[in-house]
Amino acid sequence: MERVGIYNRCSTEEESQKNALASQVMESREIAERKGWEIAEQYIESETGTVAYKRGEYQRLLMDMERDRFDIVMIKSIDRLMRSAKDWYLFLNRLTENRLRLYIYIEGKFYTPDDNLISGIKAILAEDFSRELSKKIKNAHRRRQDKKSGCNITCEMFGWNKVAKDSYEINEKEAEYYRTAFLLAGEGKGFYAISNTLYELGARGRQGQKISQSQWRKMLYTPRAHGTMVLNKRTYNFDLKKYEEVPRQEWVIMENALPPIVSKEYQEQVLSVLRKRAEHSPVRRTKDRRDRAEGRKKETGEPCGKYELSGKLKCACCERYYYRVGGRGERDVYWKCAGFLEGGRERGCKNPSLMEAEVMEALEEAFEKEYYGVLFESREEHEKILEALMEVLKEELFPKRDQKEEKRLEREHHKLSAKKDVLMEKLLSSVIEDGEFQKYNDEITQKMKALEDRLKDMRTEHEPYNNYETRIRQIKEAVEEEKLIKRAMTRELLGHVRQITVHSDGRLLILMDHKEPCMLWAQYLHRTNSQKRRETDREIILQRLQKEPELRLKELAEQMKKSVSYVSGRVRELKEEGRLAYIRQGHGGRWEVYHT
Repeated sequence: MERVGIYNRCSTEEESQKNALASQVMESREIAERKGWEIAEQYIESETGTVAYKRGEYQRLLMDMERDRFDIVMIKSIDRLMRSAKDWYLFLNRLTENRLRLYIYIEGKFYTPDDNLISGIKAILAEDFSRELSKKIKNAHRRRQDKKSGCNITCEMFGWNKVAKDSYEINEKEAEYYRTAFLLAGEGKGFYAISNTLYELGARGRQGQKISQSQWRKMLYTPRAHGTMVLNKRTYNFDLKKYEEVPRQEWVIMENALPPIVSKEYQEQVLSVLRKRAEHSPVRRTKDRRDRAEGRKKETGEPCGKYELSGKLKCACCERYYYRVGGRGERDVYWKCAGFLEGGRERGCKNPSLMEAEVMEALEEAFEKEYYGVLFESREEHEKILEALMEVLKEELFPKRDQKEEKRLEREHHKLSAKKDVLMEKLLSSVIEDGEFQKYNDEITQKMKALEDRLKDMRTEHEPYNNYETRIRQIKEAVEEEKLIKRAMTRELLGHVRQITVHSDGRLLILMDHKEPCMLWAQYLHRTNSQKRRETDREIILQRLQKEPELRLKELAEQMKKSVSYVSGRVRELKEEGRLAYIRQGHGGRWEVYHT
């Protein structure tokens, strides 16, 4: 019995198309059963056919074609499979390589090489149909905007409720938080403080989440607050399959499109306070110092700036320098474009901010390919590397005290000591009884003892090593770590970097300051903490399924103490990447892990 893989797709998620998709699914199954084929797998998709890589079920079909899951691929018509001539020919190539057959059931026949010309024309026509449809929709949308006959806002907006098409009313509860944000900003509060204050007051997003400082920034700067909508700020490029920014002169501005939450005059007054606050940002405070350092560098040839990357990172979009913004930890240190620090994403620069640790990792990778192999050829360079290495070791073996934390603990200890004195005064004045005094006095004493122990541990931990052998062993172990050597070499090479140009796609163009200037590229890759957690969980899933191939997702989720939907999402990603597959066997099945 021949095995068949059925692919069903509709173009949108509208209700009518969902019904059409359900009919297509049933119809294809009935045809396969009439022909006596075994349905090995059915791929049901409700996504656009213009971008193949975004269709999860289509990608799963391509992977299963290489795993001998079926002998026949069944589709309704070519335009149901895709609307791209390029993807059509790539699909045919994959079909031929795996010795599979394609059955188009609306035509009632198998695809043959003789159909190559006519099928190619059909794919081109389907692509042209999609392109024309996209143009018509875009044109209708633009005409509606130009005539100001409708906003066509598809997303939810904090502060307003949609009551009908192009009709909105103020959500009074959310609007009150919105106005409070303006009030706090007018008092000189920063966006971080605004976000935390409003969260404590009960402000939540539509999904119940905390509204971040960047979201509050956008909400305060947007003209939507006083009822004006700015449309057509970006458009979809059908050929490139991505959104592109529209020039400012082509934006469509609709005044009084929404009921205002604050007046235009009041919003402008608050924004003027924010702009004055921005004038005292790190960019303003360090501009003169950077200019002086640049002049000193030209005169003496010495590196300028307080940090290794100071005066080197430059934005490719607005051609301004990046500035260091410290965080609460080593990996929270960012470099941000001066244009962004002054005006944000809306009014300033849209180039990405860079995490310092990840910039150094990108530079290490680029330098390793180009320079590490020849870096020790010169004795002078060798000495410089050793000096840089000792600086790194000094930082590793003798870390600086966390003086802020020590001072905080000392202040807390002082407050508890003062409370103890007040408690004694109340006892002597007969305000409290002996039993109450003893109870509260013991509590305060325990807290003070805990603080004293923490302070003692901190000071002991940061004392220099007194034992000679311990110091030698620690130095040897630290030197043997390859990452420290790389850090030292990267630090030395940074001294020869004239400029690092940051591009919007994360590419870093490094201009080396040699006798004959040369350039090399590095790729900055930023991963959020959630992305790192997902990658770790994905590796755990692969390890466990390799040990227990018959493990069910529900059992796997229980082992990992995660929700079934979360684990299913990670498994789906691994299947799409070709690292994992589920092989059906009778009424059950087993997992296969592929190492890529």
